[in-house]
Amino acid sequence: MGEFTLLDHLRSMAQQNGNEQRVQVNQRLLIDKMLARYSSDFVVFRELIQNSDDAKATSFHFEITCEPLRPPVTSAKTKITLTSKELTAQNESLLMSNTVLKFHNSRITQLRMVNNGIVFDETDWKRVASIAEGNTNVESVGQFGVGFFTVFSYCDEPIITSGNEYMAFVWRDDISLTTYRCQLPIEQQSNQTSIILKMKTEYILITEANTDSSESRVKLAKNTTKGTTEKETVPSIDFNQLKTYCAKVLSFTKYINEISVKINGDMVFNVKKTKVLIPSAQGKAQFKKQSSVHSILNLNRFEESEQTFSITNGPSLTLRHIAVDAAVTINEKLHSQIQHTMKKRLPSNIQIQILYASNDLIASRRSQTPPIDTDPNAEILNSLIPLKFENGRVTPSGLIFVGLGTHQTTGFGMHAFSHLIPTIERENIDLQDAYISIWNTELLMSIGQIARLIYDRTMLTDFNKSQKLIDDYEISLISYSFQSSVPDGKAIIEGFFVLKNDVFLPTQQKPSDKCLTLVPSTTAFLARSKRIHKFLSLPLIPFQLVDSSFIRTLEKWALINIADRSIIEKKLFSSILSKDELIELIQWLFSEDVADKLYAKRILLIISFNDPCSHCNIKFGTIQYYDALNTPSMLPLPSNTLPRDITAVFSKDQLENQLSLIPLKLIDLVNSYCKGDMSRLISDPKLNPYFLSFVSTCLSQINKQQLTQIKQLLSKCVCIPTTKGMKIPRESFIPSELTSPELPVVLLNIIQTDTDNNEQLSQDLENPVTLAFLKQIGCRMFNIHALDDNRVGSDRFPDLKKLIRLLIKERDNMIEEDFSELKVKKIFRGTTLEGTEETKQLYIPSELHFPSVAATLGWCTLPIIDWLDINPQSSEYAFLKEIGVQEMPDLQKVLERITQEHTEKQQKQTSNAQYEISLTLKFFAEKFKQYYLKSWKKDSHGEYPFLPSYSPGKTIDECNKNNVILCAAKHVFTAVNPLFPSLLPEVVKLFQRHFDILSLGIEGRPTLKQAFNAMMERKNDLLTEQSASRIFAYLNTIELPNEAFKREISQFCFIPLHDNSNGTKLVKPSEVFIRANVTSSKATIANVDNFVSRGLIDYVDFGVDANAFLKNMGVCNYPRPSDLAGLLIQRQAAYFANINSNQDLLNKKCLFYMDCLRRLAYYVDGSNELNFEPLNTRLRTNAWCLGYQTVVDANGTNEKILKIVKPNEIYLEDNSVYSMQLHPLLPPNKELEKLYEHFGARWLSKCVKESPKILGKSFPSERATKLKKHIQERFPMLFVNNRGEPLPNRDEKNWELLRKTLSVYEVDAIKVSLVFEDKVHPLNQEYSSSCHMECNNKEVILYIRKDATSLRYRDIANKLATFVLKKPEEHVQNIRDKLELSIEELKREGIPVERLLENTPDIPKLDRMTELVKEHPVEPVIQHPIGPVMQHPVGPLIEQPSTPVVEKKPGFVQMILGFLFGRGRNNHIHPVNSTPLNTNTKMSMEDENTESTPTTNLDNANKSTEQNNRIPSITGVGDDSIEYDYSIKAPPNICRTSKAKWEQLKPNYPKYLRLHNGSVDKLVFPVHYKHRVERQSSFTHSQLEIDEIDIEQVIADAYHHAVDMLEVNIYSTIKFQFTKHNYSSQISNIDDEVFESDNDNAEDGDDTTNDLSMNEDNNDSSINNDYTDEDEQNNIHDLINTTKKDFSGVKIADKVEPHI
Repeated sequence: MGEFTLLDHLRSMAQQNGNEQRVQVNQRLLIDKMLARYSSDFVVFRELIQNSDDAKATSFHFEITCEPLRPPVTSAKTKITLTSKELTAQNESLLMSNTVLKFHNSRITQLRMVNNGIVFDETDWKRVASIAEGNTNVESVGQFGVGFFTVFSYCDEPIITSGNEYMAFVWRDDISLTTYRCQLPIEQQSNQTSIILKMKTEYILITEANTDSSESRVKLAKNTTKGTTEKETVPSIDFNQLKTYCAKVLSFTKYINEISVKINGDMVFNVKKTKVLIPSAQGKAQFKKQSSVHSILNLNRFEESEQTFSITNGPSLTLRHIAVDAAVTINEKLHSQIQHTMKKRLPSNIQIQILYASNDLIASRRSQTPPIDTDPNAEILNSLIPLKFENGRVTPSGLIFVGLGTHQTTGFGMHAFSHLIPTIERENIDLQDAYISIWNTELLMSIGQIARLIYDRTMLTDFNKSQKLIDDYEISLISYSFQSSVPDGKAIIEGFFVLKNDVFLPTQQKPSDKCLTLVPSTTAFLARSKRIHKFLSLPLIPFQLVDSSFIRTLEKWALINIADRSIIEKKLFSSILSKDELIELIQWLFSEDVADKLYAKRILLIISFNDPCSHCNIKFGTIQYYDALNTPSMLPLPSNTLPRDITAVFSKDQLENQLSLIPLKLIDLVNSYCKGDMSRLISDPKLNPYFLSFVSTCLSQINKQQLTQIKQLLSKCVCIPTTKGMKIPRESFIPSELTSPELPVVLLNIIQTDTDNNEQLSQDLENPVTLAFLKQIGCRMFNIHALDDNRVGSDRFPDLKKLIRLLIKERDNMIEEDFSELKVKKIFRGTTLEGTEETKQLYIPSELHFPSVAATLGWCTLPIIDWLDINPQSSEYAFLKEIGVQEMPDLQKVLERITQEHTEKQQKQTSNAQYEISLTLKFFAEKFKQYYLKSWKKDSHGEYPFLPSYSPGKTIDECNKNNVILCAAKHVFTAVNPLFPSLLPEVVKLFQRHFDILSLGIEGRPTLKQAFNAMMERKNDLLTEQSASRIFAYLNTIELPNEAFKREISQFCFIPLHDNSNGTKLVKPSEVFIRANVTSSKATIANVDNFVSRGLIDYVDFGVDANAFLKNMGVCNYPRPSDLAGLLIQRQAAYFANINSNQDLLNKKCLFYMDCLRRLAYYVDGSNELNFEPLNTRLRTNAWCLGYQTVVDANGTNEKILKIVKPNEIYLEDNSVYSMQLHPLLPPNKELEKLYEHFGARWLSKCVKESPKILGKSFPSERATKLKKHIQERFPMLFVNNRGEPLPNRDEKNWELLRKTLSVYEVDAIKVSLVFEDKVHPLNQEYSSSCHMECNNKEVILYIRKDATSLRYRDIANKLATFVLKKPEEHVQNIRDKLELSIEELKREGIPVERLLENTPDIPKLDRMTELVKEHPVEPVIQHPIGPVMQHPVGPLIEQPSTPVVEKKPGFVQMILGFLFGRGRNNHIHPVNSTPLNTNTKMSMEDENTESTPTTNLDNANKSTEQNNRIPSITGVGDDSIEYDYSIKAPPNICRTSKAKWEQLKPNYPKYLRLHNGSVDKLVFPVHYKHRVERQSSFTHSQLEIDEIDIEQVIADAYHHAVDMLEVNIYSTIKFQFTKHNYSSQISNIDDEVFESDNDNAEDGDDTTNDLSMNEDNNDSSINNDYTDEDEQNNIHDLINTTKKDFSGVKIADKVEPHI
């Protein structure tokens, strides 16, 4: 304030005592700078024309006064001599041009601009004499008041005449401009206004066309400048450009309709504008009122007219003109901002005008070929068209007019005008000013909006008149070819597309449509491939319009659909294509537009087309062939063949490689006619001859396989026309001399294939068929049925020999069917070597043999041909062999003969006789390779028993000839073995002489799988205790099993094992185990060490070799986790059954079972093996979990019994009060909790529901008030993490309610009931919570018990977390610490207290921590008799007990101790309060460790609560205890550390001191991991601080001190703990061996602890990642001893209750 007062004083003194001097303005310099902004051509004319239009002038005239520089000449181009009679209207233009030419290169001396607008009034005279005052008329375009001063670029002292007055401008001292205003002489007074400019510099008038004005000026300077050689550039005015500008000016003038130019009084140019209104459109094209895009304007009226521009004595041009009246509804705030800039308001109504070319004009201009000599006036008018026509291309060239034309474009084929606000030079629209740009942008968008209205009217109006063709629509879209524009290429387009769904577009609905149809763009499709338009029946934009700028803009704005591949595929699926459309589609699919073979194939599979020949629809996916046979046109093609006319379009490569068609083969054609959908056509008497003739002709071009197939097809088809109708070939007879007329004779033109005239004959005959073809398909020339009358001894065929010779003679006339039928006819007489009448009968040839083979084998019953002396070299022998008579017997008959001979010899042979190989077996061996090998491989003869063999299991010495049996080749081996028969050695030698015995499939020995399967088939007989060892040992010698085989046999029971009834049963490999140290070679199942594990884990021993086989089969030394789990589920009931009389065995089994559970607990975290199905489900739903439960017997004594139950029936102890009160079924060991929880066990606290009830009245108190204030102060950091982020699952509604409405009251008492397993259990008052919270949706109330001597922050934190968080368990400890610990302690814990409390709601942030420190100072530590006490930061809010409060988190040295004694990083050693034992003091549950310590006897709770829940206090010397002292002093002995380092070591010294002087009672076991909350370690310091600590010395001192404490006190403490809990009476019935002293094991370094201490950190050395099956066997006794100590203190009942 003082600074501003000084400034005012200085300003006042300057005004009173200073020398006054006004600021001088150099008006000349100011005008020159203004003119520098107006640098465009004709800027003077533009400003004066605009002023005239604002004055409502209807005409404007330029009057140029020139002084010729040279005599006028006649241009060579216009050498015309005219008489007065020839001055017709059409020649006036030439005369005017000739007049202009004479002023070429003339010097301009004066310009005069005259208009007939409103003459100046007083205001106008004042404003024109002022610079930058501006035009306040809202209707005028001028804004800044500087446009008039452009005249100073031509004239220094202009004169203005208007009405009766004039004003002259005069310069003084070339700095100051003065005006003089006077009355005009009466003769010069008029209703016009003129500006007279005497040129201040030399300007040249250029009138000749196509002249470079710059060159003319230079040349002129040379001619007019004498005596100098310097080049001088003289400015000029181009008359032709001036004319063009004048015509363009008329485009949007509001009042001016005529502009003319005079030179020296002669009229040289005149252009006029006339307007004719067009009636308003009706229907869909009718204009509807609407708002602009952002509702700044209301478009109220739409007027369309034709505006004609005509040049006197010259051409004319008509353009379409649109005028839209709009009401300005701009926001007043925005309007004020614009008014502040413009110095005037916007008009209440404006007009938006559009000028564009009609379709007829565009069509005519585009089709015109420009003449050699163009009319200059025509070019002037053509420049008005907002389109450019160049080389047949039409591009948009629309301009934006601000009063007059600017350099800015619209971006499409229309000129636009409106009340746009330009920059000061009026060449550009102002889009820089933040507020003016909003107005200008809205106007530009409105221009686009009106262009859209014009588009819709054009489309809908023209469409209603007639159906338009593509060329018509192409012309209509030319004006809407949007391109980039200046300054804003988006606003106009955005306005055009405000109505996105109503852009109507011309489309072609079908490829065959000639006319187009208008549809909304959202239903139109765009395809850029010309071929797509020829097959796709969609509303497609014509291909001729696809590349138009308008269509590309629609595509960019996503206002048109793209006919992509998916759209095409979907449409084709439901379309039926014509032939031409199909051809176009195929050519498109395999063009570069697609280049996707998979897509093409998929399309071809779904399309259908219409076949004009068959008049049916065909699915292209069914087409497989194309006609490569050139079938006759009268023969229809199969339905799966591409029609001929379509095939003709494509090449062979396209048909096969692109369409994946295969050439139609003759076999395919025949197959279709015989068996396919064309089978009815083959019986057509008109088509049949064509078909057979065509097939007959093509037979010579096919291979033998196809010929065979065709013959098979035609032979079964009714396709031969005969005298008896259509017949199958075998029923048809070819005409010949032997053919009976009574037979069906073929009626075809048959030609012989072996005559010279066949070729000429085939040409003369219609549809000829060859004789060979008819015979090949089965037409007959020989009637084999005549032989049916043949009988033995008949007159016609007296004997077999004559019959055979007759058949040989007729062989050539037989067809294949005749010969095949001959092979199966019973017309041949047969007999046997016995030659009885009974054996002589008729046989088919294949049933007979030649007599020689029967004689060789002595086979008297073998059927032979009845021609005993037939010569093997004769033609009869060869013919009989050809029709099927056998030289060798069938293999099956030979095998049966071998079996017959074996049986006969066995019956006749004596016991001591040597076994003789049968004659037929020797014959089989000799002929096998030549005759029987193929038949053996083809047929399944390996199952037939015919091979002489020894019985299974016999050695060579044990075998005798009476034991020979016949075996099949698949079941016999050459080597002797205990499971399969073995082939006789002499048989082996016989076979090996003639062929490889492996050809029969006989191996030397079986495979492991064969041997195992054979063993399993007779497992009940073979697998005894005695034989199993030999069999397993043999199996071990065969081969090593693969993993697949091991998995397969793992489900089989084949291992003998003693059962409980002293019998033997067969079990699976996973159910027994082999000890790792077995070295004996003899098999023993029983073992003295199995008495404990038997029934649960069974061990076997079959000897070294047999055991090796079992190990290979998957038998382990110890169960895998999954196997062990399965055994526990399956065997737990039987394991504990019927052993109640043997208490010692029961105890050992319980311990062993617990050890198995501990092993599973180890693997549940380190392996996923137990999580696989179905084992996981079995573990969750079956009983296998061992648990103990406290029960009260009749004498009131607590007794713990064991049960085996399902996992979900066991509760995990996390609340000692619940367990003492409810006696749930609990795990016997803390190590099993994670295992049980993993498979469904629940934490006890989650299964118990507390039901609190308020007793007495609630009342406010000082303690309640302080607690509320304390919670509110700490509230900002209670439910956030260290980054200040809300804790996960935070209920924001409850959090806000708690923050704003918390109230705290005290109550007399809180009664709590526990609901557990649908039963209600009242909870003792001393165990119930110290507080309770209620909420009524308006207020949160926290009740605290009046009788609680101190508040338990854990209870308070639990209530707060439960109310605010959905998962409170994880954050209760954290919230408790933030409430209970002081600010300094929280800082040491790593919590950013200042940053979190800065966000305290409703409390100023400034110095917040200072306020808290002031409210709750940390008082100095006072030394009490029992030690120092630390004051809590909340002061008297919490009543301090007699014991001091110590820090809960471990220090750095304590962490080192934790690791030294085997605990993990999370298992810190916590210091606790040491409260003297006092039976009159109620138990304080403030410490979380006391809550989780179990109490075993509720009846004695009031007497010894603290005794039962605390490790007994062991104090130091003088009963002192060292606590956390904030007043840190340097240690007395600081020899190792310098004074400088002491300042850095100071924070950790109290912890170090506490460990050296504290007592063992400061160390307790860690809290349960379910309640443990990970917090930042209290020794979290910077790296520098840690580096400065003498780590080695600290660790050494801590270690020695801890060892001293433990040696003196630990064992006495444990002994006292057992005595205090009085377990001795509970274990009286258990064997002393189970609970023997630990001294022996202690010597061995066994580090295990009592399980009842619930120490989860008990590390069983017998379970680790490196444990092997061998370790299990070597340490079985150690396992039992280790487990029994963990089981101490729990009474094992008279019987274990297994779950059955």
